[in-house]
Amino acid sequence: MYATAAVVILVVGALFAYQANFLLDRSTATDRARSDRQAAKAVDREQPAFVSTVTPLDYDRDLPEAFTVLLDRPLTEDEQVALTALTGPRSEVWEFLKPLGGRMVEHASYVASREDGNENRGHAQTFDLNLNSDRAAGLTINDMTAVKDSCHAPTAQTVVTLPPAGAEPRQGLLWDLTGGPTDEPHGPYTLADGEPEEGQLYFRRNVVELGNGQSNMAFRVQPEVSTHTCEWHIVASYTDTTGAHEQRIPSGTGTFTTEAIPSQPVQYFERPPGTEWGCLGEVRQQDCPATGMVRLPRPPVHRPVPG
Repeated sequence: MYATAAVVILVVGALFAYQANFLLDRSTATDRARSDRQAAKAVDREQPAFVSTVTPLDYDRDLPEAFTVLLDRPLTEDEQVALTALTGPRSEVWEFLKPLGGRMVEHASYVASREDGNENRGHAQTFDLNLNSDRAAGLTINDMTAVKDSCHAPTAQTVVTLPPAGAEPRQGLLWDLTGGPTDEPHGPYTLADGEPEEGQLYFRRNVVELGNGQSNMAFRVQPEVSTHTCEWHIVASYTDTTGAHEQRIPSGTGTFTTEAIPSQPVQYFERPPGTEWGCLGEVRQQDCPATGMVRLPRPPVHRPVPG
């Protein structure tokens, strides 16, 4: 009988403890759920607002119709002979110069009218910029501003140019970095291949939504320079549930470099329309029958932008 009573007491005690825990759980469930949500939000905010990935263009697959290649040293006589013997597809010129340390400079897309009256023209080194956010909460990028870190005179010694036969538009964003270190950047402008929005300031009419399951945003960026090679970065302004913030692209102290074409290189090679080369400077004239048709490059005109 005592054993039975003990069992009953144990069962009643267990039921009482269960009921007490159940009531306690119910009474604190709202507070715990609120605490869990706040903890999840705190962890979410610890992640970067977004991650930027920069990818140089693959010119082996996407070669511009018109381009200039820069090298940090003069070509040897044998290299000059090999270069001026290239009279076929333009891709042969890039394939020859790239292993020698050649760097591609594009003739920037022509934009007939820019929204703020800017008429500057330069040369570009295009890259792809991808923005992605793993945050659960959404965020909105409402502006991206280019900032020059430093600018200096171009240093390339050899310039090889295949000039444009006409306009060759690219779609994406164009930043004007023309001029020296004290000239403010302008843009970004929309490059849209003749569409009505071409030349408009992109962030006057657009925002970039990231996080909260939104897909990534990819831009083709075309920064233009003229008289100076510039190191620069982007400051992205964004808002989320905690307010307004800024984030640097690239992160940390990283910069982009956009290289200008020197106006007085040691060697200058150009293949005008046709198959013959012209060359100026410290070069072999025997292989350059079109020399009378070429001139040393002149930097694009830089004008102050109204306002």
